[in-house]
Amino acid sequence: MNTTWITGAAGTVGSALAESLAAKGHRLVLTGRDAERLQTLADRLDTPCHIAAGDVAEPGVAADLRVSAEAAMGPITGFAHCVGSTFIKPLHLTREADFEAVMKHNFYSAAYCLKAFVDGARKHREPSAAVLVGSLVAHAGFPNHEAIGSAKAAVAGLALSTAATYADKGIRVNCVHPALVVSPLAGRLTDSDEAIARNSKPNPMQRIGRGPDIAGLMAFLLSDEASWITGQNINIDGGQALIHPLPRG
Repeated sequence: MNTTWITGAAGTVGSALAESLAAKGHRLVLTGRDAERLQTLADRLDTPCHIAAGDVAEPGVAADLRVSAEAAMGPITGFAHCVGSTFIKPLHLTREADFEAVMKHNFYSAAYCLKAFVDGARKHREPSAAVLVGSLVAHAGFPNHEAIGSAKAAVAGLALSTAATYADKGIRVNCVHPALVVSPLAGRLTDSDEAIARNSKPNPMQRIGRGPDIAGLMAFLLSDEASWITGQNINIDGGQALIHPLPRG
């Protein structure tokens, strides 16, 4: 039975992924900052779960969480990093502290966790797979996304280089790049039917993503069916990064 570690497990994408993997028989390590929400998630999943609260954006936390999880569950062969934040302000209004916070929550958390996962995978020497969550804004220019676009581009680069380093060690690493997803993280962009309808219009498929849209691709990339896929940055965005429909009359 595969054991998969999900960070940000109680969030919109993390919880959808947990449900998908539990249905496929994975044992789960669920981490995040809110132990109560993690326990609520674990209670509704029909699979063995290990839960641990901690802020993986802080140095040393991810490594400690991985060690304690493997002591309880055995080798972790799958990893999904669903931690992140958003920040929408133009460059001239972005403070140095804002850049630091955005990089910490998005890039540093991914780097610390991926390193902890790779450290474990190199020890147990079993085929392993990781998937990180980037963003459409990492490679498609959107106004006022300078800080978050840069941080998510760093996540994409982290996935690509790590995949190259460990491909011959049986460790696969990929990154998915969602467009706007209905979630508390998206705040006012998705918190009402009116907002959802308005923000669906720029998308070629005329809709906003949902947690299971992202989780489905992540679950596939973690599976044996994707055993020859690594080093990929994959859009999951209704075509928004690449498709530009003609204006409607």
